Order: sequence, then C-alpha cells, then structure tokens
Amino acid sequence: MTNGVLGSFNGTVTANINMLDIFKANELSQHSASTLQFSKMTLKKIGIQCDPGTEVAINGSKIPIISGVFELGFGQVEIHSLVFSTSVPVNIYYMY
Repeated sequence: MTNGVLGSFNGTVTANINMLDIFKANELSQHSASTLQFSKMTLKKIGIQCDPGTEVAINGSKIPIISGVFELGFGQVEIHSLVFSTSVPVNIYYMY
C-alpha cells in the first residue's frame, strides 16, 4: 500500500487563493476516478521553489520563503491551506 500520491504544479500561482483547490481540480481533470472526488485534499509533504522573499500562508500561518526554497518532510504538518500573498511563478511538488 502506498503512503500517498505525488503531484506537481509549475506556473504562476494566483494571489489569495487556496492552491489546494487548484491542485485538486488539476488531479480530478487528469484522473476522474481519483479518491479526491470524495474527500478534501490534505498535503502530507511539500517542496516549493520560488523567488526569494515570497510569502506563503500555510494553514493560516504566514511564512516568508527567504532563500526561495521551502520543504516540509512527509507527515511533519498536514497542510489544509496554501495561500500566496502575491501572484508569483513557482515550482511545487507535493504528496497527498
């Protein structure tokens, strides 16, 4: 049995939008039988590469990504909300 499903997002995020809603919509458009059609997406692992100084709110807590790279290991935090304060280009990989 697997621990999760790996996904990614490469592009410009929309400011003040929960990106998990975008990730879920992308997953469902590619895999209509995904279990996400029955449940809310919760990320178990994430890595973000973006411009240094970008601010993101994870579960409502604002975090400046000073170096331009941010990562949380598997199971450290269950992420229910991922909101960027500005529209910026990013590379994100995640596991749910």
